[in-house]
Amino acid sequence: MALESLCQSLGDQYCCRRSLLLKRLDLTISAFHWSDRAEAQGEAMKAVLIPIRETMTPESDVSIAHILAARADLSRLVPATSKAARRGTICAINKVLMGNVPDRGGRPNELEAPMPSWQSRRENGGGWKAGRHCWGDKKKRKKK
Repeated sequence: MALESLCQSLGDQYCCRRSLLLKRLDLTISAFHWSDRAEAQGEAMKAVLIPIRETMTPESDVSIAHILAARADLSRLVPATSKAARRGTICAINKVLMGNVPDRGGRPNELEAPMPSWQSRRENGGGWKAGRHCWGDKKKRKKK
């Protein structure tokens, strides 16, 4: 019973993550359709992508039996950038080297708080009472 509950909880989390990834995939595919070349070949792209996308669902078909039948070596995580993982994904685009890319910055730890610009009071048109009428500041006259 506890194993079923754990499996259901993990399945729900997996479904949520997979639906997020599928949404990102849909948005990426729609972004490809914005280009001029893609508009000309839009129907051909849809003919290829729609059948593949329809097979991808957020629900998982992994059950407790699959987990219990899995070998221990399947639980080892291999980094996606390791040489072993890269062997299966070698293609021509991987050999293209990018040139120098300008550093656009934007790192929060490099930003400085903006400092106010200090100006002389004379540049702003005078001192404290410049341009103001101070009707209530009249000095009282002394009685003789």
